[in-house]
Amino acid sequence: MPELNPQMAEILAVIAEGMEGRPERISLSPVEARAQGNATFEPFWNADRPILWAVYNHELPGAQGPLRVRLYDPGVERPAPCLIYLHGGGWVIGSLDSHDGVCRRLAQAGGLMVASVDYRLAPEHKFPAGLEDCVAAVRWIAAQGQRWGIDPARLAIGGDSAGGNLALASLLSLREEGTPSLKAGLLIYGAYLPYTAETETASQRAFGDGSYVLSQAEMRWFWGHYVSGPADNRNPLAVPMLAELGGLPPLMVTAAEFDPLLDDSTQLVARLEAAGAPHRYVLWPGVTHACIHMTRMLDVAQSHIADMGAWLRARLQA
Repeated sequence: MPELNPQMAEILAVIAEGMEGRPERISLSPVEARAQGNATFEPFWNADRPILWAVYNHELPGAQGPLRVRLYDPGVERPAPCLIYLHGGGWVIGSLDSHDGVCRRLAQAGGLMVASVDYRLAPEHKFPAGLEDCVAAVRWIAAQGQRWGIDPARLAIGGDSAGGNLALASLLSLREEGTPSLKAGLLIYGAYLPYTAETETASQRAFGDGSYVLSQAEMRWFWGHYVSGPADNRNPLAVPMLAELGGLPPLMVTAAEFDPLLDDSTQLVARLEAAGAPHRYVLWPGVTHACIHMTRMLDVAQSHIADMGAWLRARLQA
């Protein structure tokens, strides 16, 4: 059995204590689950967020109406490279605010702008609504981002967990259209499989009992809200593991060792290798899902963010 980072073990104890007396997420409605996250996760893990040169709240045309985008500028020379970021949260929870600290740190570490996209959430807007918003945001930023000081020739897309799924699915959608061309994809402990009893993985069995931030039961709860039925379990844009993976930009695939989604990343990497697709795989030992939020208590989280920032900086050089 691998060993937990000692600071990670302390964090898990803090989380367990904080959840005492609170209902499990899967017993809540999506609206209630969002409220719980807003009251607990968001303020605690964003308490140490860094101050940037500027943060702007914008709107752009989404697939079905205006779409909020928060643009983080660490003070880089314009026109600047930009990471289009898709937050995690199982396609059901999460927001611009939940990932505010993460986006600020990525902007600092990469020396780039970060455009965080407030895509529509399930179950009010099931697949492919959120994906359509993400693709619409990429198209608009590629065509009009110069208005915001963005260099359209130096764009990357990324996300964590469900956001990693959406980032890869966006790249697949844009590949089929042939435009715009993105320079890189950052996939952080992403979700690339369907989450049903028939698709259980070894890492779900090992780390999915709820002891390590994310549970197998929660992933099935999220997935049930995201998709409309069994047909979506076979759709490569919902399940990127099923897609043909050639013709994509260089990808950085990261995974946490104590994560029920670990096998999602290892299986994806095997498929990327088989396709001859350019990629870099990084396993983060001793940590769990959501670890990049935990900089206030987890020293290696900042190191991981710095590494991702350096990789993006190299991919998006002028």
